[in-house]
Amino acid sequence: MRAAAGVRSERVYAFTCEDPEAQVRRHMVGLAVAYGAPAALARALRLARKAAFRGGIGYDPARHAALVRLARTRASRLREGQAL
Repeated sequence: MRAAAGVRSERVYAFTCEDPEAQVRRHMVGLAVAYGAPAALARALRLARKAAFRGGIGYDPARHAALVRLARTRASRLREGQAL
């Protein structure tokens, strides 16, 4: 639900007491296992970008950042010829 134009909402929509970097690292470990195939990782990243664009419930910025970092590390490993 969105507030009317010009109305400022005083609600707290999300709260975390964990360090953002720790959240991203924790997500990366799990996502590396869950999205082993490059196509699966690309699909998950596309869905995260769509969710970020739309906003609202269901978007997790830490998960999105972890997906981006995981995709970058895998791309750099492929360029260097290392194994995934």
